[in-house]
Amino acid sequence: MKKLIILLFPILICGCSHDMNRREIDEINLVHVIGIDFSDGEYVITALYSGEKGADTEKGSAGQEVTSKGSGATPYAAFQNFRLKDKKTVSIANTGFFLLGEGAAKRGLDICIDFLSRDETVKMESLLFVTKDMDASEFIAQSLEKGQIIHEDMKAVEQKQEELVTRNDNTLVNVLNELENDITIGIIPYLVAEEGSFLLQGYAVFENNILADYLDMETSSGVNFIKDIIRAYPIYLDDNVGLSISYSKSHIKSEIQDNSIRIVIKLDFETMIKEINIREDIFTFEELNRLTDMQNDYIIEIMKKATDYSKNTGRDILQIARLIQNQHTRKWSEYEDNWKDKISEIEYEFNVNSQITKSFILN
Repeated sequence: MKKLIILLFPILICGCSHDMNRREIDEINLVHVIGIDFSDGEYVITALYSGEKGADTEKGSAGQEVTSKGSGATPYAAFQNFRLKDKKTVSIANTGFFLLGEGAAKRGLDICIDFLSRDETVKMESLLFVTKDMDASEFIAQSLEKGQIIHEDMKAVEQKQEELVTRNDNTLVNVLNELENDITIGIIPYLVAEEGSFLLQGYAVFENNILADYLDMETSSGVNFIKDIIRAYPIYLDDNVGLSISYSKSHIKSEIQDNSIRIVIKLDFETMIKEINIREDIFTFEELNRLTDMQNDYIIEIMKKATDYSKNTGRDILQIARLIQNQHTRKWSEYEDNWKDKISEIEYEFNVNSQITKSFILN
C-alpha cells in the first residue's frame, strides 16, 4: 500500500498543479477574428475581441468589439508581439476566421499561415478569406467605424457560403493540404466591404502560393459547377424568366488521344421557376423544352468562363493536373515538366442535361 501511495503521489501533485494553473475565462482574451498583413517591411497581426472580454476592458464596453495589434519580421513574430503586449492570456482556440490582407497574400500564402498549422489549439475548420484591394487591418478598422459587429457579420458570410456551395474548401485544413501540391493553382474566396456588410465576390487566385489575380463571381461559379459543389444558383433568362437550381451533379473525365487532352464535363441539374414576367403561357410542353435548352446554354456559358480563363492564363484553377495524374498515371510523366504550356491546348466538351421540376403559385 505504501508503494502504491508513493507511485501515485507525483501524479496527484501534477494534477493539483494542473488545476492551479488553469485560468478563469475572464482572465483569457478569446480572439474571434485575426487579420494578417504585410506593411512597411513587416508583418502585422490584428486580433479582434469582444469588448466585454477585450484586450482592454476599460476601453471596450460590453458588446463592442476592440482590436489589438502586433508586428514582426515574420507572421509568428508578429503574433508573439501582440500576445506579449496583451494584458491577458490570449487564446486562438475560438478563432473562427482568418483574413489575409492583399499585401500579405502577395508575399506568400504559405508564409502567412505556416505558424497557424503548428499551433495545437487552432481550429482547423476555421475559414480563410482574402480582403480584396486592402489590408485586413484596414478592412477591420473600416468595419468597426461603421458600427459593424465583425465576427457576427463573418458568421453571416459563412452561412451565405453554405447556402451557395455544398462544402467550404477554404477551411484552414483544406488550404494547408492544397499547399502540398505545387502544380495546381490555389483559390480562396475574397471579401469586399459594402454598405455595412461583407460580400463574397469570387475567388482570389494563387500561383506558386502568391496572389496572382481575382476571379469575378460568374467565373468562380463556373469553377464551382465543375468542382461539383454547387448547392444553389440563380438563372436569369433573356425573356424575363428567373429560375433557381435546386439540384446539381457534375462528373469530369479526361481523354488522351494522339497526345491531345480532352476534358469531358457532364452536368445534370434541376431548377425551379422563381419569376415570370411575360404574359405567354410557359408551362406548355414546347415552352418548357425551350426554357430547358436556354438554361442549359446559360450554365454552359458560366462553365466556359472558368475553362477559358484557365486556357488563356495557363493557370490550372480546375485542378486538371490532378485529374490526369489519377486517370493517366503513365502519361502524366510526359506533361509534368511543361504542364503550364499544356493547359492552353486542352479541349473541353460540355454535356449538360436539365429539367424544370417545380413551380409554386400562391393563390
